[in-house]
Amino acid sequence: MKKLFVSSLSLLALLTGCGEEAKTKEYYSQHLEEAEIKVAECKKLEKFNETEQVDCANANKALFLRSDRINNPYDTNQTWSPKF
Repeated sequence: MKKLFVSSLSLLALLTGCGEEAKTKEYYSQHLEEAEIKVAECKKLEKFNETEQVDCANANKALFLRSDRINNPYDTNQTWSPKF
């Protein structure tokens, strides 16, 4: 019985650690609508884990690069920074 309990806890810990990886800046550059949605979600979050911070930053960078390409490098409507 004790082995079953320990095995169950180990499996649960393993599955908990298998979260989704952050998408890259290149991914968001090719999927700008998804980047806009992600940045909007990030603005609503109170706390961020490490993966969320990277994901939000990559989405924001992709939008910034897009705005830079259309000669508007100071597009303040597309900025995002985590709340610490």
